[in-house]
Amino acid sequence: MQNLLDDLTALLQAEQAFISDGAILKNAVIEAALNMDARLLELLMQSDTIKAHFFAEVAGALVFDKVKFQDFVSNKAFLPDSYTAFKNRIGLTDGRGDYLSQSRDVVLAWPYKDCVLEGGMTKEDRGRNEVFWNTTLAPDDITRLFEPKVLTGWERWDAEAVAAGKAKPVDAVSEDDNLLIKGNNLLALHSLKARYAGKVKLIYIDPPYNTGNDGFRYNDRFNHSAWLTFFKGRLEIAKSLLTRDGAIFVTLDDTEVHYAKVMMDEVFGREKFVAHIAWQKRTSPDDRVILGNSHDNILVFAREQGTTKRSNGTFKTIFEESANRLPMTDKQRAEYKNPDNDPKGPWVHRDFTAQNQKKNGKWGRENQMYWITAPSGDRFYPPEGYCWKVTEEEYRILEKEKRLWFGKDGSNQPRRKKYLKDENGIQSSTWWAHQDAGTNEQAKKELNAIVGSDEASDFTPKPERLLQRIVHIATNPGDIVLDFYSGSGTTAAVAHKMGRRWIAVEQMDYILELPASRLKKVIEGEQGGISKAVEWQGGGSFVYAELAASNSAFADRIEAAPDMAALQTIHADMQATGYLRYDVDLSAFDIKDFAALPLEDAKRVLMDCLDANHLYVNLGSLGDVDFDIAEDDRRATRSFYELDQ
Repeated sequence: MQNLLDDLTALLQAEQAFISDGAILKNAVIEAALNMDARLLELLMQSDTIKAHFFAEVAGALVFDKVKFQDFVSNKAFLPDSYTAFKNRIGLTDGRGDYLSQSRDVVLAWPYKDCVLEGGMTKEDRGRNEVFWNTTLAPDDITRLFEPKVLTGWERWDAEAVAAGKAKPVDAVSEDDNLLIKGNNLLALHSLKARYAGKVKLIYIDPPYNTGNDGFRYNDRFNHSAWLTFFKGRLEIAKSLLTRDGAIFVTLDDTEVHYAKVMMDEVFGREKFVAHIAWQKRTSPDDRVILGNSHDNILVFAREQGTTKRSNGTFKTIFEESANRLPMTDKQRAEYKNPDNDPKGPWVHRDFTAQNQKKNGKWGRENQMYWITAPSGDRFYPPEGYCWKVTEEEYRILEKEKRLWFGKDGSNQPRRKKYLKDENGIQSSTWWAHQDAGTNEQAKKELNAIVGSDEASDFTPKPERLLQRIVHIATNPGDIVLDFYSGSGTTAAVAHKMGRRWIAVEQMDYILELPASRLKKVIEGEQGGISKAVEWQGGGSFVYAELAASNSAFADRIEAAPDMAALQTIHADMQATGYLRYDVDLSAFDIKDFAALPLEDAKRVLMDCLDANHLYVNLGSLGDVDFDIAEDDRRATRSFYELDQ
């Protein structure tokens, strides 16, 4: 049989885009194969040998195996007279069967990467460098952790309930309900997946920055590897909640943002990366350091790849194809003039040239290089390295419709008119100045005005204008916005005012004094933040619920225990009703030795005895009498999971 490589080379000689000096341009051929280029397919099908190797007949049609073809073209180890891709090669392969030496993937590796950090949030005033009761679980140890959980304490708050100061019962949970959920966010996300997988348009999160000194009430003193494990598990489940055209925006400072970018490349796919936004969080740099940081970072990733090509040949994500432009400001509108009394109204002029490159000694886009005659008679050709933005045929249409501007005396190089009436907003850059998106200082004042300085004192919230910009770009009215680090409730408040549905998750007890209280004021029509800009007058509602506690109740008691006497009581209760690790026998504890331990060590001993798979009550135990779930909570939980009543 004729050598396949020689056969392929001979075929491709007919198309100069694939050959240079008699050799195959591998990258050009591979790109054409992946794009199912008709020119390439027609050439390949001219050879029976090639066709037999790379095409298969399915239901009477020939199907091209582009992966097999890519491997063949990339391979350097061809033996005569046969197709022997990789036959004589030895080496490590990844899970897809590709050799690591040929892989272009870049991944982060760290201790316990494949484990799950349960990640309970505790106050950071202990000054410890490690999390307190966050449990790291290997995959083999996870049995019930990710099962959907029972929700209790259901409350509905609308304008009538807020005015009366008394929540309404929740008989059913509808698609239109906004949700405020108390509980561990990793486990809450797995519960939300049962109903909201593929339904969330935007996820915005402001997670712990892992700095240890920025005022978070969250435990923000993880070590580096623990933080990565903690964050990765949440991103993986969050991804499954996004719609195909959805996106996630993550705010971080410089401590972890670069590691987070590489990790998110791995979780979402590097081709799903949309942008790295720099937001000016303060108007003056930190004068305590040589290079004072005045910005935070916002990483943006999309869920799915789209079909629209960028100028560099890569594909836009579906999110980018559908994202909204920012509204024009009065100053930007004022730039549009009508000096020639154009009947189409005010306009601005824009550059009519585009960059052009030489390929194989010839300029590309040759059909966009031609002479243009101005009204004055002056003639213009594209400058070196450039071409006109459109073909000559398209130019004639623009000329006929008087959409070109040659300057006041008609003797300048052409520029294209852009009409105000055709504008649907402006494209956002990746630099968000404080004038456009607010600052941390402004956000603090907003929160103080809404809930009071005492409640807001320990928080560094984000300004409502920052969230307004993100929500505007990424969503439309009625879309679902999710924030599983709710904090002070800014995301939910902004989404509410902008007519979006929202889901917010928070584990800390301040959920009632901060986000819940703030959202009630939003329903009443508070006029802080973006209220005046969006003409907010109040209204709407939200539903509050909590993950039903099991072992997490013991964890909370251990965390709060003031002395050894309290721990000894908890120890006895755990023996009676707690779910303990199978390899722990509390009855074997020597009470005297336990009582002699320092308080913090004794707390860790009890924490380590709890089975992390039973932190909350699983949905399968909804009717279990041992948990004593009230009937109204059972009814609302069944409605939430859309189960038969």
